[in-house]
Amino acid sequence: MMRLKIPPVVILFLSLGIIFGMSYAFPAWVYKFEYQTLLSRIILAMGVLAALSGILSFRMKGTTVDPTKPDKASSLVTAGIYKYTRNPMYLGMALILFGGIIRIGNPSTILGLVFFVWYLTHYQIKPEEEALSELFGKEYEEFCSKVRRWL
Repeated sequence: MMRLKIPPVVILFLSLGIIFGMSYAFPAWVYKFEYQTLLSRIILAMGVLAALSGILSFRMKGTTVDPTKPDKASSLVTAGIYKYTRNPMYLGMALILFGGIIRIGNPSTILGLVFFVWYLTHYQIKPEEEALSELFGKEYEEFCSKVRRWL
């Protein structure tokens, strides 16, 4: 069912590698601004909270959190943070990356986030959506029509 079975956390670390690699490759492109560290920590915390909220919602419904096996989902989660995003765990990871990008202060590092969002959308989220559509049919289609993929 899934096109690739690379766990999203591995893609997160690959993206971090891109971020640090770009920062190393273009050290002169650094920017600084007041409250940079504070802003980065707030965004990072938002990411952690979004991801944990998604995991907790899945656990409370007793369904799988294994992203490589969406066909094993036992119920469709539409409450809590899922009223705002269909992918809070991936959104949380993206926010964590974005918080790191702000903290590093190098515009070239945005490529790591772009890679993360592109890869997950095409090779993780879309196959998951196909599997969930097969499992939950019209209920999932209605959910998708009301709630955005990322935000």
